[in-house]
Amino acid sequence: MTEIFTQEDLVRHLYTEDTPEEAEMMENSLAVNEALTESFQNFVNIKEALNQILIEPSQITVENILNYSVSTRK
Repeated sequence: MTEIFTQEDLVRHLYTEDTPEEAEMMENSLAVNEALTESFQNFVNIKEALNQILIEPSQITVENILNYSVSTRK
């Protein structure tokens, strides 16, 4: 029987938020469905890219926080 998986199912599997039964069905489908595997790999790549993004506050934001901190000590 062919299972139909949504993008949400793929993301849930990527983050291990599926049940053990769902995970087993997903793994079985990934083993035989090239299109599903390609879609899943795209999500894996996106997750890895997001994990590499470094976000830092602007210098003005840091200065505002530090100034506020100093002002609360008085």
